[in-house]
Amino acid sequence: MTAYIELTDPYISVVGHIDIGSVILSVNGYDIPAKNKPVEIGDYDNDGVPDLKMKFDRQIIQSHMFVGSEELIIGGTVEGAGVDFQGSDTVSVVAEGEKLTILQTSDIHHHASGHGSFFDYTPDGLDNDGVTGGFARMATVIGGIKYQQAMAGVPTLLVDSGDFFMGTTYDLTPTNPIALQFFTLMGYDAITLGNHEFDWTPGGLYMLLDAGLTNGFNVPVVASNTIPDGVAGTGDDGIESLMATGTIVNKKVIELDNGIKVGLLGLMGENADEDAPVAKPIIFNHDYAFIQACVDNLRWNEDVDVVIALSHTGVNSSGEGEDAEIAEHVDGIDIIASGHAHTKTFDAYIKGDSSTIIFSPGEYGEWVSHLNFTYNKKLQRIVGFDFNLVPVDDTVPGDPGMQGLVDAYNANINAALSAADMPQLADPITTTDFDLEMGAYQATGVTGLGSLCADSVRNVANSLVPYGGLDGIPVDVGIVPTGVIRDEIFKGNYGIVTFSDVYNCLPLGISPDTSQPVPGYPMMHAYFTAEELYVIAEVGLTVSQQFGSSYYLNLSGVKIDYNPAFAPYLRGVRGVSLYGPGDPLCLGTPTFVARDDTTRLYHGVVDLYAFQLLYVVNDALAPAGLSIVPKDKDGIPIANYMGFRIDRDPATAGVQELKEWMALLGYLPTIGTSIPQAVYGPGGAIEGRIELVSY
Repeated sequence: MTAYIELTDPYISVVGHIDIGSVILSVNGYDIPAKNKPVEIGDYDNDGVPDLKMKFDRQIIQSHMFVGSEELIIGGTVEGAGVDFQGSDTVSVVAEGEKLTILQTSDIHHHASGHGSFFDYTPDGLDNDGVTGGFARMATVIGGIKYQQAMAGVPTLLVDSGDFFMGTTYDLTPTNPIALQFFTLMGYDAITLGNHEFDWTPGGLYMLLDAGLTNGFNVPVVASNTIPDGVAGTGDDGIESLMATGTIVNKKVIELDNGIKVGLLGLMGENADEDAPVAKPIIFNHDYAFIQACVDNLRWNEDVDVVIALSHTGVNSSGEGEDAEIAEHVDGIDIIASGHAHTKTFDAYIKGDSSTIIFSPGEYGEWVSHLNFTYNKKLQRIVGFDFNLVPVDDTVPGDPGMQGLVDAYNANINAALSAADMPQLADPITTTDFDLEMGAYQATGVTGLGSLCADSVRNVANSLVPYGGLDGIPVDVGIVPTGVIRDEIFKGNYGIVTFSDVYNCLPLGISPDTSQPVPGYPMMHAYFTAEELYVIAEVGLTVSQQFGSSYYLNLSGVKIDYNPAFAPYLRGVRGVSLYGPGDPLCLGTPTFVARDDTTRLYHGVVDLYAFQLLYVVNDALAPAGLSIVPKDKDGIPIANYMGFRIDRDPATAGVQELKEWMALLGYLPTIGTSIPQAVYGPGGAIEGRIELVSY
């Protein structure tokens, strides 16, 4: 391709001094150097001003352009003048080919009744609730696009990028998971696994998928970098059996009616891997060479036209992240349908030498990714695309048949809850006059919802002490990682907070003790030194910025003085003070704890998940000579965490685990008929729990 460069005053006469080696043409973020020759100077546009004519590789440029208007940017340097220049032009790209549509969901987390106030959800009505998502409304959106494209003769692929389980009361349907029924009824072409599919261990995932198969689930689960141990008698034998029978596959090839042959991969990312601490003995291969071999296998052995990665890896709102890095390091991936980061990409991003198209639909079924693209067989590449996120909200009428399925599941869940002497899904637990969201109220990261959850575990644990629980020793500190707080609590139309809303706030996990009748992370208790209290606070405020917001620790019973200037040295926490066990809302005067105090241990409560991820935190602390070692009341390091579960009924034989969601359920009625805004709302008392200081 030929380009003409014409400089403006005062550099018109030095166009011949342009450093050819510095000249770059950029298209869609990809840089293409100019050819060294032929290079000529002349007045090619007859305006009396000299132009520099140079060449760029046409084939390379075309391989990074798509149908429609494309901006070409050329820049370089004038030798001797020390001046950089840049100019641009817009060209219209025309190409023909076969058309294809991709619809993608991800990170649904079992939100069959949407994301928002459970009491408000009305899929049979329009414009009367603030709930987003929901299987009935998703079915309408997906079904409508599939029908429209079918009428136009355009095939549609429907896929999901993982984390379809874990997050709501619908996790209470393990004998026939509603997510798998949804995928089957909607005709999904493929799904992949996310880290939360492993929350109940590989054995739990096998149980859920096997239950789905028994009830007609027939969608391929593509898990290309999921590697079992291959040893009989270990925890992943069920997953190995599903791989052997073809339920879980390492690739999927689909030949469409228009002749396009599509190859699908499923990838678990490194961060997602870290967030799956009980996935062992399964491991995940993140090496770029391994992923490249998977792509090459589809290209050369399966002769596919288009390679699509269903990736539970993630990008951020700027298009950066692990999926962008995969596109930069692995050739031949045309599309990455991204998940895990819960990012809404209102535009698709183009990354890497293969001009990989990356997009993500956010979370909880609130949006559906909609990509239309054109594939040219002669050029052997995607030549054009358009992308948008389709909202799933109360402007969309719910599909009656799908809602009928959800209603049937609701009835079954309510029957099981009644049998366990639990509230019904829609039963009111408390009320609220404001939304409790996870957006930080101040720079310290304090949130009303995080503080409410931390207060719940501390206070409910302390309520058990008089009955012989927790060694009979009151709890000083309640700890809830932000990563386990899933749904926020919304005022909605009526201000009613239901059992479903409470459960959905802290729904994750399961006990290694299979005799426990309900899911949820069990609450644990342990003892820590004064030094470790400071380190725990440092992890929440400083180390969490390295690992991400999921590692932020919401604390109850603690007031922290924090100076960010010392954070790089892991000494940002300048002071720790404790509120007494008789001060449930932390409104009194706390007592200062000296960091070097060795006269006593401090009693804390935290969920099993935090203990399971403690090794990650301690690895980050090790270079600074710091660590957190949970101990028993005598100061002996805990070898078996299961002996330190909190028993919600100490008077009954055995252990009746206190689940994290149970703590919130039990705490809310103790603080009045409504969640106190003066404590947990913006500007409320919880903002004083962390104070920015200058010392």
